[in-house]
Amino acid sequence: MKSKIIYLTYQTFPSNTANTIQTVDNAKYICRSGHEIIIVFPLRSKFSSDNIEKLKKHYRFDENIEFKGIEHNLPFGKYNIFEKYLYLFSHFIWSKKITKTYRKDVDSNSIFFTRSDWIFYFLSKKGLNVTFECHQLTKLRKQIIKKSISNKSSKVIFLNQNLLDDSGLNTGLSKKYMVLQNGVDTDLFKKENKNESKNFEIIFTGNIKRFNDDRGLKFIINSFLNEKMPEKFKLKIIGWPLEQINELRELVRKLKMSSRISIIDKLDRESTISNIQNADIGLLINSSTDRHSLMHTSPLKYFEYLYAGLNIVAVDFPSHRALPFSENISFFHENNEEGFIQALFESLRRDSIQKDQLKSITLEERVNKLLMFIK
Repeated sequence: MKSKIIYLTYQTFPSNTANTIQTVDNAKYICRSGHEIIIVFPLRSKFSSDNIEKLKKHYRFDENIEFKGIEHNLPFGKYNIFEKYLYLFSHFIWSKKITKTYRKDVDSNSIFFTRSDWIFYFLSKKGLNVTFECHQLTKLRKQIIKKSISNKSSKVIFLNQNLLDDSGLNTGLSKKYMVLQNGVDTDLFKKENKNESKNFEIIFTGNIKRFNDDRGLKFIINSFLNEKMPEKFKLKIIGWPLEQINELRELVRKLKMSSRISIIDKLDRESTISNIQNADIGLLINSSTDRHSLMHTSPLKYFEYLYAGLNIVAVDFPSHRALPFSENISFFHENNEEGFIQALFESLRRDSIQKDQLKSITLEERVNKLLMFIK
């Protein structure tokens, strides 16, 4: 008998964040496996909506995913001051309230899934079957996980091995957790193969900053002034928000690099994938000042680069070393221009990974593993 997945989350929809895209993509493949899934979330933004037509248009899916938006009469999202503390307070209160509602009248065939540590905690206290997908760690979250995992029906999915290692969980609880990286939605790839003619184009897609910190893209742009950077290399950045895109455009203009560097405002996912497939090298760049970027991230763009047949150049962080097929990445040390240029040359000498080897990074495969674990 197929299980019903109740996805309780403090995310809000629709949104352009990578985490909501990941949630909907996984829900889509859960539906395809024959399971019923409902995503329950707070209406904590003026843009929040559970209108299914609006959500299907925004995320481009046709599957029968049910969305249910719940009132959020709490301060987070209403004020622009003390946002961190308002988030923590509102998240705790909303989680406690929603779990009281959803712990009633659930049958033995229902499975809870969440990215919220507090929802994980409150459902675990009631002995319900709940799995927490952990993408980041804080001191508080480590304590919540340790308290919650004692419930016999509670489990944790870690996005990479470093997250598991840093969680402090007892290795004797190995059946209670697993490491499961992100995956790629193969529906986005309309063309069978990448354009094989080399145009020496490097591509980056995503937020220009992470947690309001520079990701290192200005360093990449400035490296094009280095005399050892061949003129044949070009750079394309597809990102957001617009204010930061314009800031990079101004830098490119001042450096007189417009013929070699193009900065494009956010595109829809299909157009972004089309641009990726026409590039040669995918770029992973972040700042070591943020521990999540340094140790724990599993970027969706990496899996898209791989599936498009790109060679990958990445700043040498443990998070990037922990990615699947990382032995094929050409690494460089942070803020080292010559190392970056050498990595570009090295990447072009590598053969891209063939599609038949990449089944393990597809969302279909990821969801199969996820469902086997949580059931």
